[in-house]
Amino acid sequence: MTKPFAGDFTLQEGLDDSAIAAATRVLKSGRLHRYNTAPGELSEAAQLEQAYAQYQGAHYCLACASGGYAMTIALRASGLEPGEVVLTNGFTLAPVPGAIAAAGGKPLLVEITDNLVIDLDDLERKAKQSGARYLLLSNMRGHLVDMERLSGIVQRHGLILIEDCAHTMGAAWNGRKSGNFGLAGCFSTQTYKHLNSGEGGLLTSDDAEFMARAIILSGSYMLYQRHGATPSADVFERDPARDPQHVRTHGQSARRDPAAAAVAAGRQYRTLERPLPGG
Repeated sequence: MTKPFAGDFTLQEGLDDSAIAAATRVLKSGRLHRYNTAPGELSEAAQLEQAYAQYQGAHYCLACASGGYAMTIALRASGLEPGEVVLTNGFTLAPVPGAIAAAGGKPLLVEITDNLVIDLDDLERKAKQSGARYLLLSNMRGHLVDMERLSGIVQRHGLILIEDCAHTMGAAWNGRKSGNFGLAGCFSTQTYKHLNSGEGGLLTSDDAEFMARAIILSGSYMLYQRHGATPSADVFERDPARDPQHVRTHGQSARRDPAAAAVAAGRQYRTLERPLPGG
């Protein structure tokens, strides 16, 4: 009997002509920094933010250096305190607890079920026992837990939900896309993910103040108006994240590479509409 999934999944398909043309335009321009744009020009990273926000059905999107950076920035922008507990799946990959540690938090692992999703009974117990404010939900291998039941737990315990959707880009639960159930959704465009741009991450949210902090913490300096799916300027002006001391302490060089952004933006999202397990 032939074993299932016996092929080599480490070798990716070639890029289509639109992705190659987009990356070539960036390389020919010589403007390889995401904020190195001419007046009135929208960078490839900003175009990717606009396109992905529209696809995801989110108000705001930040394109950053990796999915791990997206999670770290999300935790910091949402107010994680040093040493604070963050609930997360026991079955995940290193960048998830790594993002918690990088943001100054302490992971508290929650059991999983035989279906490779977070055990909601254990989540409820540990949320109650720990008094945690945060749940960084890792949707592994394309599987989604019962998101309606999870949302009830989040509401009962006042949890801030951040979704790691590196494996569930395009998946949905009862018509609602993965990444749209909490404060923020974090996505990856690393080579082995649904969109292949080598490296890269995307952070989405409908919360203007949160996204303003996230954009500044990603390393935007005062160039936040050059993003493509961003809150209005007045949100940045009143938000404490623009304070120089805050940026100096917590800012990161997590800016999206324009050439990689061009590759991601040039890819076709139609492949994401294929059904994924779990919802």
